[in-house]
Amino acid sequence: MVGWKEELRRIIEGSLAGEGDLMLIGIGNPLRGDDGVGVEIVRILMQSLRNEKVKVLIVEDRVDLIPRMLRDVNPRIILIFDAADFGGSPGEIRIMSPDEASGKTTSTHDMPLNLMLRLAEKDAPAYVLGIQVETLEFGRGVSPAVKAAADEIANFLLNLLARL
Repeated sequence: MVGWKEELRRIIEGSLAGEGDLMLIGIGNPLRGDDGVGVEIVRILMQSLRNEKVKVLIVEDRVDLIPRMLRDVNPRIILIFDAADFGGSPGEIRIMSPDEASGKTTSTHDMPLNLMLRLAEKDAPAYVLGIQVETLEFGRGVSPAVKAAADEIANFLLNLLARL
């Protein structure tokens, strides 16, 4: 079985060869424990990422804004970071299609990601990096296992994108 790092490397390296940008989108509510992990990942990336072919968006729990935010960009690929509950161990990372992620992401958004991406009318392939949650308790920060996964994803992407 191919691990998430190898799969993500293959997705990104294969997609950045042509025109268009890599779009990274962080989703979640930072006030609800691990639900904020998608935003956490994107914030880490925004601090250190220096690659003009990469665009970063934070939508928090307002996934309804995705179509409008993507209106004026030409993504070659879209990566969405979000908390998920797929029955794994806290901090476990899975790459899913937006259709597969529907019903597994745990963010407080009510709109399905696959619907928002269809409304955006972009032909770019989209993937969801789901991180298994431990807690969604209001007022708590991201749990240690999920924070470790966020750091691992961010560091992996920073290293990979620095070489491209």
